[in-house]
Amino acid sequence: MKFLILRQLQHSELGMFHAYRRSGREGSRQRAINFDGEVIDRVFPVAADTDRIALSLRYDTDNGPRTRDHFLKRQGKNWRLEGNCPDDQLYDFVQLDCLFAMQVDAGIQPASGAWTVFPKDDPTALAILADGATSGLARAGMVGLELDEAPRIYKLLTQARPDLFSASSPQDLDMTDTTSPTETIDKPSGRRLPPGSKRLPTMLSASGHNLVSAVADIIDNAISADATEIQITFDPPNSGNGRWMAIRDNGRGMSPEQLEEAIRVGGEADYDGRSLGKYGFGLKGASWSQARDFKVVTRQKGGDIHHLGWDQDNMADWQVDEEPLEDWETEAADPGEHGTVVLWKNMKAPTMAPSIKGVPPHVAEIQELNRHLGLVFHRFLDGEAKGRAPLKIWINDIPVESNGPASHPLSERHDLKTLKVEHEGGTAEVKVQPIVLPAEDELRKHHGDGWQAAADRIGYWGRRNDTQGLFLYRNDRLIRWGGWHDLWATNDEKTKLARVLVDFDPALDEAFQINISKQTVRLPGYLQSRIKPLADTVRKASQAKYRKPRPTSPPPRTSPLLGEATSGPGAPSGLGEPVTPGAPTPPSQPPITVRKVTTGKFAWKITTDLKGDRSLQIGDVSPALVELAGVLGSSDVGAEALAAFLEDLDRLDVQQALIDDATEA
Repeated sequence: MKFLILRQLQHSELGMFHAYRRSGREGSRQRAINFDGEVIDRVFPVAADTDRIALSLRYDTDNGPRTRDHFLKRQGKNWRLEGNCPDDQLYDFVQLDCLFAMQVDAGIQPASGAWTVFPKDDPTALAILADGATSGLARAGMVGLELDEAPRIYKLLTQARPDLFSASSPQDLDMTDTTSPTETIDKPSGRRLPPGSKRLPTMLSASGHNLVSAVADIIDNAISADATEIQITFDPPNSGNGRWMAIRDNGRGMSPEQLEEAIRVGGEADYDGRSLGKYGFGLKGASWSQARDFKVVTRQKGGDIHHLGWDQDNMADWQVDEEPLEDWETEAADPGEHGTVVLWKNMKAPTMAPSIKGVPPHVAEIQELNRHLGLVFHRFLDGEAKGRAPLKIWINDIPVESNGPASHPLSERHDLKTLKVEHEGGTAEVKVQPIVLPAEDELRKHHGDGWQAAADRIGYWGRRNDTQGLFLYRNDRLIRWGGWHDLWATNDEKTKLARVLVDFDPALDEAFQINISKQTVRLPGYLQSRIKPLADTVRKASQAKYRKPRPTSPPPRTSPLLGEATSGPGAPSGLGEPVTPGAPTPPSQPPITVRKVTTGKFAWKITTDLKGDRSLQIGDVSPALVELAGVLGSSDVGAEALAAFLEDLDRLDVQQALIDDATEA
C-alpha cells in the first residue's frame, strides 16, 4: 500500500514553515498542511476508527535529510499534517502554489515515507503538474495515487530526489521494453509459457472499441500513410458472405516486411510527430474487437499485391493466415494501384443494435458510422488538417459529410489562446478555442422551416447536452469530446451551447495518459485550472442565450395570510405596481413543472424541450432544497421564483459546492 500524495500549498498552510513566518508574510496562524478526507479514506481506509494517524517521515533540513515523527490529525471532514514545523532556512522559498509531494507506505504502523516541497517554478514540479495523473487537482486540493497509477510522476520524484524517494518500484521504474521482436532472453533453467493463441486475441479485443471507434482507428493508419480517399464497404449480412466490412485506402501501401510488422502483436512501429497512431496496436485491437478473423491486403506503387491475416480459430503456435483469397475477397479487397485494404470477416453482431426511428438496424449502423466519422475527421474532410491534403470518405458510395463542433456559420468563436505545458522532453503548446453554438431561436431566424434539421445536426441528433464541454484534438484528429472533465461535475442544460476546442501536441501523450484506443485522456490539473476561466466565458454566454426576460408584472396571486391580491391589478400600495386597465399584458414564459428525481449527479436542472415546455428537476443532493421545492412547486409563482433563484446560483457555481459537500458527507 504505497501511495504518492500531491498538493499545491495554499497561503494558510505556509505558516508550517518558520522561514515563511520570519518573512512577515504569514496571514493566519495555521501550523499544518491540509489533507483531503477522501484522500485519507483511500490511503488509510481504517482512518474512520481514529482521530490520529502516526507517521514516520523523512524530509529536508539545513543539515540534510532526516527522519522524524509526524501525525495526521482529524479536523472535521478533513485532516492536517502536524507534529513538525521545520525551522530550517532552506524553506525560505515557500509561497502560494508550491508543490508538496509525499510518498507513504500505509501498510505498516506507523506509516513511513518521505515528503518534500518544490518551488512553484521548479522543472520537476512543472513536469509533475503537467501529468494527467494530477487531473484531480483541478477540483480537489489534493490527489492520492498508487505508484502504478502515476509511474511518470514517481520516476520524476526518484530522479530529482533519490535521497528521499525510493526507486524500488514500480518495476524499478523501467517503463520501456528494450527487447526486439525477434530477440529472446535465455534463462539457464527457466520454463517458457507462451500466451494462449486463442485466448489472447479475445483479451486484446477488449480494448474499449465499438464499431465506429474501431473503424476510426483503421482510418488513422490510412491517414498516416498519406491516404486521401477511403472507401468503406459494409454489405448487409444476408448478402451471401455473412457480416463483413472492407476499409480501403489509397495510401502508400506496405512492403512484405512492413506488412509482417503491421500485423505482429506487439510489433515495432515508428511514429513521427504527424502520425495519428500511437501504440502500434490499433490494427489488431480494432480488428479483433469487431471480427474473429481479418486480412490485410496491400500494394505499393509499381509493386505486387501482398496479404496476411489472423484467424482466431486457426492460430496454433501463432501461425499467420496467408491462405489464398477467395474470389469475393479478391474483389472486395482490391487495393488498386497502391494502398491498403483491411477486410473484417465473421464480424460480431452488435450487443445492442442502434435504433433510429423508421430505419432498419443495418442502415442505422451505417448512419451512425457516417455521423461519427464526420465528427472525428471533420478537419481532414474540410481540408483544415495541417500538412494534410483534403480527405474523402465514402460508406457504400455515400460520402461522409464533415460536422465539426463549430461548423455552423452562426457559431461564435472566442479568442484563441495558446498555453505552454512542460513535459520530460521540453515544452509543448496547447491551443484553446472557446465556442458558443447558436440557440434555437437564432436557427429559426436563419433557416426558417429547415431550422430543425440544422439543430439536429449541430446537436448531434439529440446529444447537444451530452456533447457540451471540451473537444480534445491530437494532430487535428478529434479523440475525445463532451463533458467538462474535472472543471465542473455536471452538464447544466443552460450551458449546452458551450464548446471548448483543445489541441495538444503528441509530445504530451504520456503526460495526458492517452489509452490504447485513444479514447481516454486525463488533462493535468494545472492545465485545467488555466482552461477553466476560458471555458467559463462560453458557459456564461450560453446561459445568457437561455435567460429570457422575466414578466414585469406577475399574475395575481392570493396571500395565504392576507387573503388578497399581492401583485398585479388591484394590489395594495407597496406590494405591487398597479396596471392600467386595457394595457397590453407583458409576454410570459410557459409555466415550469417542478419534479423530484432520484440522482446525486445534480442538485437541480432546468430544461426546455422542443415544444417549449419547461421543467425544474430536483435531485437528491440537498434535502433542504427538496423540501423547499415541495413547498413552492405546487404554485406557478413559487415554481418560477425558485427556478429564477436557482439560475442565479448557477452563475455562481453554487451547485458544484453542494455536490462536493454531499459527496464528502
